[in-house]
Amino acid sequence: MKKLVYLNLFVFLTSSMLFAQINPKADQSNGWIFYTGNHKLTDKWGLHTEYQFRRNDEFSKPMQHQIRLGLDYNLTKQLTVSAGWSYIETFAYGDFADEIPAKYNNYKFNEQRAWEQFIIKHEHINRFHFDSRFRLEQRWIASVKNFGTDTAPNYLRYDDPSEGYWKYRQRARYRFRVQVPLTKSEMKDNTLFFVAADEIFVNFGKNVPANIFDQNRLYLALGWRFTKDTNVQVGYMNQFIEKSDGVHKENNHTLQVALTYNIDFSKLFKSTKKE
Repeated sequence: MKKLVYLNLFVFLTSSMLFAQINPKADQSNGWIFYTGNHKLTDKWGLHTEYQFRRNDEFSKPMQHQIRLGLDYNLTKQLTVSAGWSYIETFAYGDFADEIPAKYNNYKFNEQRAWEQFIIKHEHINRFHFDSRFRLEQRWIASVKNFGTDTAPNYLRYDDPSEGYWKYRQRARYRFRVQVPLTKSEMKDNTLFFVAADEIFVNFGKNVPANIFDQNRLYLALGWRFTKDTNVQVGYMNQFIEKSDGVHKENNHTLQVALTYNIDFSKLFKSTKKE
């Protein structure tokens, strides 16, 4: 298990250095605020809830809204499998909103997404806690274009209906993360902790656009654990994106604020059964 952790650390460091050396064509600032919760239903089953509010040009312009729901199943204390559904609305944003041909970026996208994931909690080394997340995504993407006129400026409809409203794509993601308690020797209540993570996205299967590599996210943050079910994190994420045309690239500097709040519903179900 330790060899796997060391391998992940090597991939984490080398990929971070690689993407830091790329000279992107757009350098932008974003702000993301999101909530996640993994709510216990039974000893094995859980409910995943998530909402992300993403803004471009720091927090001044819309970028994306995302809702994610799913079911978790704990195979063991170290292994969890999940599956679910997401709805994503992405707006035209940033330096390329008007420059890239309309086919790629100058109107918003609606996306329906099914996803499956597998999380491994690795054996921790001293106070360092490691985990890996593997995720597959089946994506149905619809382009929405503004066909407005002077008299009706906000007339939106799906673009290119002859090709079908929803274009199907697939993507694989892998994230490696480390968490370290700072003010205590163990991750306990009322503890300040540090988080570092790196996640790479790759397109695969039919209908892959011009880019196989999709994006890389490097994340560094400080967090405060209130309880085992509640924490807040504030950090920096570098998001490097290769656009669908395979030419344009983005380097997004992102302020990220995240709240995790888990609810234990298993106690409620147990009390209902007793009644």
